[in-house]
Amino acid sequence: MRRMMWAFPICGVMTFAGIPCVYGQNNEERAVIEAAQDIFDAMEALDGEAFRDSMVPEGLLLSVSSDTTRRTTRDQFAESLASRTMPIIERMWDPEVRIDGPLATVWTAYDLYRGDEFSHCGTDTFQLVKTTDGWKVVVLSFTSHAPPICSPHPEGPPG
Repeated sequence: MRRMMWAFPICGVMTFAGIPCVYGQNNEERAVIEAAQDIFDAMEALDGEAFRDSMVPEGLLLSVSSDTTRRTTRDQFAESLASRTMPIIERMWDPEVRIDGPLATVWTAYDLYRGDEFSHCGTDTFQLVKTTDGWKVVVLSFTSHAPPICSPHPEGPPG
């Protein structure tokens, strides 16, 4: 969530100027984006329990490329966080949100750093469901590329 805080004032100015901004949309859309951001916050903190809490128990991660799809369960990825020593810093920008009742989708560009070192960028798609505890990620699918196929975050490296 803290990585998105810069966007709220900017979106306020953009909305005032008549330029639409997804962060300036309704509360439900912001809640969906925050639920997706919870995944990134848990990865950066190397917090497997927070990662588990951000997804449904059957949650999946799918790494998608032109010749293969790699599937990881929520619990497998959460356990792998414990063995890491450097935070995984993943940042999204320009998210597109769609909501139909208890189902939501977020489509967004992202970049990923391992500690201070750039790793890759691509597109994340989140499928979320609204539960009694709020929005939870069901599936996180992503591509993984290197520039110039994709672009790193427009603000430059994190930090």
